[in-house]
Amino acid sequence: MDFLLPVLNVLYVPLDWVLGWTARLPAAWAIAVVGVISGLAVMLFQKYASRQAVLGQCKADLRLLKLRIKAAKQAGDREAVQRLTMLLRRISGKYMWGALKPALWTVPLIGVVALWCGSRLGYVPVRPGDTLTVTAHFEDRAAGFAHVVPGAGLAPLGSAIAPVGTPQPAQARWEVRAAVEGRFPLRVRYADRTYEVDVPVAARGGRPPEPVTVFAEATPTQDQLQAVELSLRPSVTCRMVPFLPAYGWNLDLQWASLYLWVALACAIVLRFALRIQ
Repeated sequence: MDFLLPVLNVLYVPLDWVLGWTARLPAAWAIAVVGVISGLAVMLFQKYASRQAVLGQCKADLRLLKLRIKAAKQAGDREAVQRLTMLLRRISGKYMWGALKPALWTVPLIGVVALWCGSRLGYVPVRPGDTLTVTAHFEDRAAGFAHVVPGAGLAPLGSAIAPVGTPQPAQARWEVRAAVEGRFPLRVRYADRTYEVDVPVAARGGRPPEPVTVFAEATPTQDQLQAVELSLRPSVTCRMVPFLPAYGWNLDLQWASLYLWVALACAIVLRFALRIQ
């Protein structure tokens, strides 16, 4: 995790340049547009980064071999069936490898695009006047009290001090109100250490903060703060997309389901339209 997040932050920079304009669209449309672009990119790469002529010839050879194997079986020629079956397997392997090679490049790239989509478009940005539920997650042996440090842009509602283990074991929770526009550090203090989470607040546009910020995977003493979670509103729910069924399509994946469905539909249409083998 410590290695992955800095790498993703670097990879997100060119995606912000190329796809950042989609954030100006309504959330569902923005995610759908990124899905269309992803499906289009995958199919174009599949077509022009693979040897389509060779793959087409392989498919034709496979169809012919299946007919000959069927005829050999009907004639009772076991030697011919065995010979043709071995040839069929060789050509099938060649076809599968040729068709899958572009995926070795596109799958990691599309994975990064999907993660970018979730980070930038998966949640509603924090607006002035919004109230966030802040949950600190601790290791099992953590005890005592933690508190939110009040700031100019983020002010706790109610007590700034919360006992560890409330409302659930190994948790502490607060309500924090975003007062004005800006970029503010949300500071959680525990055991003589301060943990900061960057929270951007914008009246229009803007990006959501990270829903979960991890500070430690595990410690030998098992008594440290591990992560801080923000209760962000999902940008897309199943009821927000009227042309899809209210239940069944989303599978509780929120924005990711819309992204996957649109990217898959676009890829299927383009596969037939571009005659990709």
